[in-house]
Amino acid sequence: MPAPHRPRRLLRNSRACDFCHKRRIKCQENLLDPSRCQNCVEFDISCTYLRPLRRGRGSPKKTAGPDGQNIASEARRVHPEELVALPSTTTTTTTQPTQVGDDHHIDLADASSSATNERRSEPLSPAWQGFARTSTSAIKKLLSVYHKTVYPIFPYFDPVRLDQRLEMLEHCRSRAFFCSVMAACALASARVRDGAPSGGQDVVGMMPAQLFFAAAEEALPKDLLQTQDFDYLRGLALLALASLQDARIGAMQMYIGHYFTMLAVNQWHDESNWPTGLHPTEREERRRLYWSFYTLDVYSSIVWDGCIHFQESHAKVEYPTGRNCNEAESAPLERTHWIVGWNFTTDLYRILEHNLSRLRTRSSRFHLVAGESVSTPTLNVSSQDRVNELYMSLPPIFKQLQPATGDPAQDVYGFQAANIQATMALLKMVSLSLEADPDAERKCSVVSDILATFHQVPKPHLRAISAPLIYHIGGIGTILGSVMEGPLSESSCCVVRDLLLSMAVLLESLEACLHRSGGAGQRLRALVARIEEYIGSRGGGRAIQAQQAADISASDFREGGASNNKSSSWDGATLPDLTTAQFQLPDELLQDWTWPFAMSNSYLSF
Repeated sequence: MPAPHRPRRLLRNSRACDFCHKRRIKCQENLLDPSRCQNCVEFDISCTYLRPLRRGRGSPKKTAGPDGQNIASEARRVHPEELVALPSTTTTTTTQPTQVGDDHHIDLADASSSATNERRSEPLSPAWQGFARTSTSAIKKLLSVYHKTVYPIFPYFDPVRLDQRLEMLEHCRSRAFFCSVMAACALASARVRDGAPSGGQDVVGMMPAQLFFAAAEEALPKDLLQTQDFDYLRGLALLALASLQDARIGAMQMYIGHYFTMLAVNQWHDESNWPTGLHPTEREERRRLYWSFYTLDVYSSIVWDGCIHFQESHAKVEYPTGRNCNEAESAPLERTHWIVGWNFTTDLYRILEHNLSRLRTRSSRFHLVAGESVSTPTLNVSSQDRVNELYMSLPPIFKQLQPATGDPAQDVYGFQAANIQATMALLKMVSLSLEADPDAERKCSVVSDILATFHQVPKPHLRAISAPLIYHIGGIGTILGSVMEGPLSESSCCVVRDLLLSMAVLLESLEACLHRSGGAGQRLRALVARIEEYIGSRGGGRAIQAQQAADISASDFREGGASNNKSSSWDGATLPDLTTAQFQLPDELLQDWTWPFAMSNSYLSF
């Protein structure tokens, strides 16, 4: 008797589309558009099933090659994503090359390296393509902010070439270029969030910096050993800067390390290893990135007690010339280019590197040059003489701290002047550490000069430089801390008090807009109040009371810089005698001295 007819059971399609499979999300049917799943409809992308089918989860049949090697076992070592380059999933049983495309051959033994090369040129995913295309207007606005606030110090993109690439929607196709653009947007968005006077607040409100940062991280290559796209190197540098802006120092150090790993693998510290046929603009971008990130490496080594990855003597990269896409390399410049001041700052960091090396050699237990003292005044004097010589030959426009005008072509010179002064302040602090036992008067004199300079820098430039400048001021706090921990007189307390208040005003003006404020200005004012109370309890305080009228308030400083009131600046002031009737401040009085922006460099022992 024939078996009764049973209705055919409808089997659901358990295979997810390529998009849902890659992201490991549920692939749901869309009733309105059966040709695409619900996720692909929401992202407005094609719903494809192009990845190879998997045969099953059973143990593959062992097949021996000519040399007796288990080919099936070797094939399983290839990452599943690497199989996309193969025309079929049938396991081959021969070592003969397999045809891929029209004119490419791949050996099974080289499947891993070929697939890695394939990932190196992997295009942007459909989801991020859609994001890049729909966000182009916001991206252009944030890159405009970048050119106003970040570019004068970190000129990683040529503006003309960048605009051309954006107009061609290259950021929607190239994964590497998308990575660098997203990282630049993340940094620009963070600068706007932290008070950089450049507009773009509407974009930041809708698309925060974290969104662009995540997009840049997503686009990073998985294997730096096989990465040769310059845009990835630029993206790593920008991610390091964006991490610094957010006070994520660990992430900053990680991306600095990735940057120098990629630089070392490709030997890009030598221009002879750069690709042949580079356009002059591309060569200029590479030179600017190399030397700019060199300064960041030296800066981070000083502030966070780190290692310098590439010394300046290793470099076989020329300085940038300031040319752009519209200028011939041999054409004369009409006026002094702002890159001249930028290159001078690089010279200062090269001197800083050598001073830091001498400072660390002096503190090292493994110093082998026993007959040579690295703390001799001659070395420090020759270094300072070289700085003075370079500064004297600098064009006057880079020595003038002019107020911000809102014109990027003019303000870029003001940025260079401000950055030069900040770097020279850092150089003074390192040079002070090289001196043999500087007294309290010498330390206060250096702090006085540095604070007077910072108060003269236009406030818009200070806020645009943003977080890195905060750590410069942290070094000033380290010097003053060493003064307060030593013997003091009432007159020296008066000097320290005024310097602390001056520093509090500077920090409060900068921290007012910072996303991650440490409240350093308020802590300094609280410290001053405790010092005054302690001096008063000792029956003293006459010198401090005499200076009460010279308190520096935020209103004393105009938007364009410091007030002309001499009481708000130590420029040209005569420091009082610091050697009368000395005493020691109690340890509990200084318990709140440290703050999140303080330097952590153990070599800067003042």
